[in-house]
Amino acid sequence: MMVCDSMCTKVFNIALLGFFISSCSYNIEYPDWYLMGNEDSSYLYGVGSSNNLQDAKFEALNDIASQISLSIESDTNILKEQNNEHFTNIVSSNIGINVSDIELSSLEYSKVDKVDDIFFVQAKIKKEVVISKLNSNINTYITDINDILNSIKNSKCETLSPRHKYKLSLFMSKINLYVKQIKALGGNITNQSLVDNVNKLLQNQPLAYYVSFAKGGSSSDYSLIQTSITNEYNKFFSIQKSNPNIYYIENRYNVSRSINKLTVSLYTNIKDCNNNTIFNTSIESSQSSRDINIVLDRLKAQLYKKINSWVEE
Repeated sequence: MMVCDSMCTKVFNIALLGFFISSCSYNIEYPDWYLMGNEDSSYLYGVGSSNNLQDAKFEALNDIASQISLSIESDTNILKEQNNEHFTNIVSSNIGINVSDIELSSLEYSKVDKVDDIFFVQAKIKKEVVISKLNSNINTYITDINDILNSIKNSKCETLSPRHKYKLSLFMSKINLYVKQIKALGGNITNQSLVDNVNKLLQNQPLAYYVSFAKGGSSSDYSLIQTSITNEYNKFFSIQKSNPNIYYIENRYNVSRSINKLTVSLYTNIKDCNNNTIFNTSIESSQSSRDINIVLDRLKAQLYKKINSWVEE
């Protein structure tokens, strides 16, 4: 019993000594400048360390990129463009700047030290250089945005279409992230007026009115069909009273019943303010059940899928 106690004590002491030595071996000695702040606010700074110089430089570069994230983290909103549950949520959760947004030719490695085989690097870059690159990123979308705005203007409608809104939302989700980064750096957006105007435009829903023509079935059938398809249209448009200056939806549906089958067919035609057809489709839903609600559930799913594909194509 005493031999066991003695042996256990020795093992414990050896393990404790190993842990102590191991812990001590991880005490890293840093250069004086490494953990200190920097006074020149016109620069972005980053630091990195590694037993390989290139890796330390890359770590410093990534640290610069993360500074934007730290600057705007407290005021980050998930960017969402959604129209009555239709538009896919456009999420910009990556609030940090990308390394690709840092002009490597303008990057300076202002300090490089080596302590106990570890390289310590400080990198810096002028904020105005990064701001210029971010504005350049915004400018890459301006031509596409102006093309969409011209399309809206040429339609002569008082409203944008669901396709217009969807495409503008995609571009603005990226642009608004760059805007947030530029503002965090204290810079100005070169296309601020256009950005503001498009964001304001996107607050509006596409407008449309519709007319339906029915064949077969009963008045209760028509009421159920009308409610079902209107719910789907509301995911893409704000339905209004008749107005020649907004979009027009024409519905033609037919209800047929037999002993073992119930069928509802629908033809949909969407026109712009110039009476040009911009979307049309024919769909049909059949069911051996005589419950029209089951048939309409399938019809609604098909209608949504077809309109959504048109919007996003």
